[in-house]
Amino acid sequence: MSRAYRIKVRETLRRVFRAKDGVSTQLELLEILPPEQMAELLAEELGRRGYERDGDSASKTLEGGIKVIVNIQTGTVQVQVEECTEKELEAEQEGVVFDEQPTQRERQLREAARQKLDKQAEQQAAQLQEEVTKRLENVLGDLRKELDQAVNRVTAEALKKKAAQLGQIKELSEDQEQGTLTIVVEV
Repeated sequence: MSRAYRIKVRETLRRVFRAKDGVSTQLELLEILPPEQMAELLAEELGRRGYERDGDSASKTLEGGIKVIVNIQTGTVQVQVEECTEKELEAEQEGVVFDEQPTQRERQLREAARQKLDKQAEQQAAQLQEEVTKRLENVLGDLRKELDQAVNRVTAEALKKKAAQLGQIKELSEDQEQGTLTIVVEV
């Protein structure tokens, strides 16, 4: 006579999930002055905007751990975000066996619980990656605007310096809000 046994197994998995995303772009700096001078103007402007200079690059960490790195020599901008989180996942399986030795059925249930944990882990990793990507996308619009403004300021300063090299500046009017600059030079 066989007896029915109810078997319940629980498996836990502790895993560290990592997700990162990034984009790269190029600033459109006009070659008004020699590259070294343009790079220096860019570094100064980025410094006014909270970027910290380290050799040929200037960097800033934004809200949400998003890092912006600008190569001031080449104008290359890299925006990166990375997140790491540790989670404990749990899966439970239950079954009935009609043997005196339920070990094989227990192994099957444990394997099913592990597979369930693997699927949960994949879902957690995908969800974290999606969150990181969304966070990056939410910042890109404002960052683009800030960098465009910085490039406009660098261009204006370079034009002023170039005009001073060409002759005596007779008239200079600038409207930063409108983005206009008028320079009258006497050669």
